[in-house]
Amino acid sequence: MTKRITLRSTGRFLFVSGLAALAVLLPALGWTARNDVEAFNKQVGWANIWAGSIGAVGLLMMVLGKKQDHDVELNRQVILLAKAQQISHGRQLAQLLGTDALESRSAKLKFCAADARTGKSAPNARTAGNIDTIAAYYKRTPSGRMLILGAPGAGKTVAGITLLLQLIADVVDSQNAEKSLRVPVIFNLTTWASSKRFENWLADELSMRFRLSPSISRQLIQDGRILPLLDGLDEMDNELESPDRAERAVQQLNDYIAVNSRAPLIVITRSGSQYYSRLRGRFRNTQAVLIKPFHSTDIDGYIAEHCGQGVVDEIKRGLSKGPRKARGMFYSETSTPWRLAMMVGYVHSGNDPARLLPTSPEGQAEFESRLNSELYETFLSTRFRLGGCKDDHEVARARHMLSRIAHFLHSGKGDEQASDIVLHDWWRRFGGRVPAWQLRAAAMAVILPFALPLDSLPLTDYVPNANAGWTSWAMPLSNFLMLMAMALATPFQLTSPRGINFARLLSSAGLLRATLLAIPCAGVGYWFSTITSHDALGVGAALGLFILLVPVIGNRIEATEDAMNPHEPLRRDFAASSMFGLGMGLFMGTYIAETMGSKAGICFGLGYFLSLTLGFSSGRYFVATLLGPTVGLPRRLSLYLRWATNAGVLRVSGINYQFRHRELMNYLLATSEPPGQMPVPGPFGIPMQRWPKWIERRVEA
Repeated sequence: MTKRITLRSTGRFLFVSGLAALAVLLPALGWTARNDVEAFNKQVGWANIWAGSIGAVGLLMMVLGKKQDHDVELNRQVILLAKAQQISHGRQLAQLLGTDALESRSAKLKFCAADARTGKSAPNARTAGNIDTIAAYYKRTPSGRMLILGAPGAGKTVAGITLLLQLIADVVDSQNAEKSLRVPVIFNLTTWASSKRFENWLADELSMRFRLSPSISRQLIQDGRILPLLDGLDEMDNELESPDRAERAVQQLNDYIAVNSRAPLIVITRSGSQYYSRLRGRFRNTQAVLIKPFHSTDIDGYIAEHCGQGVVDEIKRGLSKGPRKARGMFYSETSTPWRLAMMVGYVHSGNDPARLLPTSPEGQAEFESRLNSELYETFLSTRFRLGGCKDDHEVARARHMLSRIAHFLHSGKGDEQASDIVLHDWWRRFGGRVPAWQLRAAAMAVILPFALPLDSLPLTDYVPNANAGWTSWAMPLSNFLMLMAMALATPFQLTSPRGINFARLLSSAGLLRATLLAIPCAGVGYWFSTITSHDALGVGAALGLFILLVPVIGNRIEATEDAMNPHEPLRRDFAASSMFGLGMGLFMGTYIAETMGSKAGICFGLGYFLSLTLGFSSGRYFVATLLGPTVGLPRRLSLYLRWATNAGVLRVSGINYQFRHRELMNYLLATSEPPGQMPVPGPFGIPMQRWPKWIERRVEA
């Protein structure tokens, strides 16, 4: 979006010009008339009048143009959100449609109108459109609310992402600053805690995923600039922990619709008696569509397009020789895009398509079970070998790790259950154990520097001053307690990743802010060097304070920065934690070096650096990855997830990793053993697989 001259920007220019006139013009005019008192008073008076008038007019224009500038800023954020999702979801759609690699040819999904109160379509309902016209169909809905239903694997996610990309294309193409733009955003309902209001949850998700400030996120929600596209309603329930999360979600969404009658909304969920139809409460005042299963001619056409007509002829010959129900059984089990994509991959792997046909003694259930085993095992084996696995042992190991990840996602307690792998939130899969071990690690990081000089105590250079009172004697202990308190409190204060926008920091405006920040920091350093008579200590204090405060002026992250890479939030958090730790370590280490000796300054500086580095989200993720191998998870989780994505068993959705399909995750859950008892913290935070027997007997007693 091109830079526009607004009333607020003009007022800001005039206001700054007035301040500059007072700072530059006034001394200059005073200098030129320093020898003439009357001329001096006259020139200085007029300079004050003109500079004050210009500044006052600029301030008034800034106030009047606040609303206009507010709308322009929200439109800018909407465009950034649209572009970020256009890139990330475009690739995700190609991964969903792909058979062996990225693919753009989609099976022509068709949908018909349905009743949101029952979740069913009318008998012999006519086709209302296909995947290419779903956006046009949505725009014709008076309320702007749609419920997308379909069987497992029917292509609901493909339809939802296609709808999102078509609506985003309209937003990017318009870019009309005079019009309030609205951008669709996909949200996963499995991350919604029922105790949180719907609007607050949307704002929190926007802020976390797209690195927007909380105020901007709330404004986007309140002003109706976000069109929520809610996926995963059918995945919210946990039969053991929280069996009615979906019920409560539908009730809250109906209340939200009742209060905000014009608020648009799109919900994606599975249809059928086990999913949407089992809910006692259904959506009201919402247009529903049902993804229709493929007809046999559609299935034959898809296979012929990707595998050739010869494969279709071979399948038809095999069905004609099989039992009478073979044709109906085969086409009913392969009537979804996901099954068709796996079948194409099965054939491309060199397997005989005749093995996918029903045999005489098989019923529907037996055929479905055998077909799942053939397709999924071949899919996983082929993908793992394409990813670099050289033998069956490596394939089995990769499958075991993927199954462990599926069980960890499925084993969440109540509202913690999810289907997305978010790296900076991966520690939540371990419950409260990771924060406990993080506190132990932070405490060890504080103590470790003081154990390094084994030949002498670190405070040998410090001699308390008897004339200074009890504070001189308490200084070492008070500083150590402050360091320990900061190390233990930081993990509880920082529950979400922080970040530094280096591009913004290195821009002309960022460099100007950094220069203005360096002036008071240099003043503090000069004052410190003056009272201590050590220039090196002054430089250390100034540099530490500058590094500590620089993240404050560079912490604004644009929506496109983190929205396309699951690893970017952790990288930025690690950079922020390193800068905070380095700045705090330099500043406090310099101060303590002057008061308690150089050796104590080094110890305290290292303690601040290590404890703050471990206290951020990146430190919590590091602790979780260290604990993962004790329960069968990969030693380097991020590397494995990247490898599995390249192999085609996972996909990237914004800052999340997801299984290629929910059905793949369900298959791994059904065909693998869950991990054993989670490790528990042992001495000094070292994980143990279980409590000792004598402790278990004491607890049971």
